Amino acid sequence: MTVTTMPSPAERSAANRRRHHEARQATQAARGPRGVAASWWDHARAVAAAEERRTGTTEAWDDLILTLENYAARYSQ
Repeated sequence: MTVTTMPSPAERSAANRRRHHEARQATQAARGPRGVAASWWDHARAVAAAEERRTGTTEAWDDLILTLENYAARYSQ
């Protein structure tokens, strides 16, 4: 007989977020690259918001801003 432990609330929350993201990506994949990009955008915002709540700083948002600025600069003409 194996004794299993219940996951902590943080572990359950992380697993729920992961399942939600994976399900959303699978659904959005039917839309092609635009859908997958939309799924990643939603996930990036959720990660930045969670990090802000966890740390009380905007560092994750600042990093996301830089990433998006660099991407836009690369592909803007």
